[in-house]
Amino acid sequence: MKFRMITALTVAAIILFLLPFALVFFDVEGQGVFSVVAVVLFVYIGVFIFAGIPKFLVFGIYGLVISGVLLLIPVDYQLPIIIIGTFLFIMNPLSFFERMLETKMKDENVLPINISLGGSYWPFYEYRKEMKNFYHLPQQKKLFTKKWYLQARQITMILLYFTGVFVFIHEINYISNTLDNFSWYNFFTLYIVIIIFLLAYFINKKGFTSTFRTFGISLFPPIIYLLLTSDVQDALRYSLSGGIFVFALVIMGVELYNLYQRVAYDAYHYYDVEQQLEVYANALFEPLVYNETMTLYGEYQLKINRETFLEHLHDILVYANFFRFVITAYCFSKTQTIIIAEFHHRGKKRAHKFKTFLETKYHSSTFLDLQKDPEKTLYEKHFFHQTEYIIARAQRLADLLKELHIDTTIILSLMVYFKNREDFMRMQKEVPMLELPDLQYEDYITARIDMKTINNHYIIEEAIRDMLLTLMTYRGKYIRVSVFY
Repeated sequence: MKFRMITALTVAAIILFLLPFALVFFDVEGQGVFSVVAVVLFVYIGVFIFAGIPKFLVFGIYGLVISGVLLLIPVDYQLPIIIIGTFLFIMNPLSFFERMLETKMKDENVLPINISLGGSYWPFYEYRKEMKNFYHLPQQKKLFTKKWYLQARQITMILLYFTGVFVFIHEINYISNTLDNFSWYNFFTLYIVIIIFLLAYFINKKGFTSTFRTFGISLFPPIIYLLLTSDVQDALRYSLSGGIFVFALVIMGVELYNLYQRVAYDAYHYYDVEQQLEVYANALFEPLVYNETMTLYGEYQLKINRETFLEHLHDILVYANFFRFVITAYCFSKTQTIIIAEFHHRGKKRAHKFKTFLETKYHSSTFLDLQKDPEKTLYEKHFFHQTEYIIARAQRLADLLKELHIDTTIILSLMVYFKNREDFMRMQKEVPMLELPDLQYEDYITARIDMKTINNHYIIEEAIRDMLLTLMTYRGKYIRVSVFY
């Protein structure tokens, strides 16, 4: 992937470096040629980075064929070729060749390059992504439960992709045919292309609500542009443009505010008998527990009841979302509420400010126990490796299948490890296990145990309790549980 990134950045840097020379030394027609080539190259750079080398080669073939044919035929006959070329990109008839290349190339040349802008806060941004996905889960459920909704999104996405590809090819071809009358304003159409592809992305990932919201915001630049280039009197033109610009800033500010307000919390709910606590552990953070940067473990104890705490739970989640830390659990005892949060390793001040926020919000004194937990031993002790937590996780995952109307038998899959092979071999005689040599670490033996059962809370609990007891008998250790169907 480093090769792809270096190659892409080098080509992009060369284009940007040559741009001032093209503007100064080339005539209008030369500037048009340079701009068309630059735009096409930037598009293929994007494909090269985010879609992999096989897709890049296939799309390169399509581009060469379409551009070659368009150069050879008269302008009056080019529209049918543009339509056929659009279908080439959408239908991808060379998909078999693309798959063949994928099987022969290394993963680093096939998979999209993952560009992380979060730095050492990457676990939080991954958590925020999981939270947004869960927030949009009601829309995603419709894909499984309502056939018409699935078809509506698929048809809309295909139409948007088709429109985007068609407009892009048509506009590049139009600019190429009118180089003697070239104008940089022609490239304003590329803004429309970008918005179309952005809408297609949102309809695929988020749903109609986010798509319409993005579409509404995207209308402001072309409206301002049309006003500024109109024949309206200068005073009216500039005042209307300025007013719309200010209104656009207000709308974007409101949308940014609402963006931070869109928070969610999915819980593994269980009762911890040992600690006498009713626990709501954060299910969305569970895959990201083990990381090297969010290592400050804060426990906040408030003498308030459940109802009082839940009144401001949304405000707490918004606060955490804005200041980049995670509420990993909240618990209730008979006399108090406990909040568990994990902060960036440099977030000591934020942890204390959160204490002040809680005291202000609930008008109650708050006790804070802040500890460094780089090995996640505290989280494992209080939550992750608790039998009730493991059962609650399996039951919650099974419930998600029910919510998607997947009513079938399920597979409880436990990842475990052993310190010596003798224990593994003895347990394997009693319980079918699949050894996973690719996940072996030093002398530890990693294995997977699959248990087929019906989707029922009681049966799931009994199956996991029995298996954990058997695992303890043979000195095995639990890693995590997953649910499949």
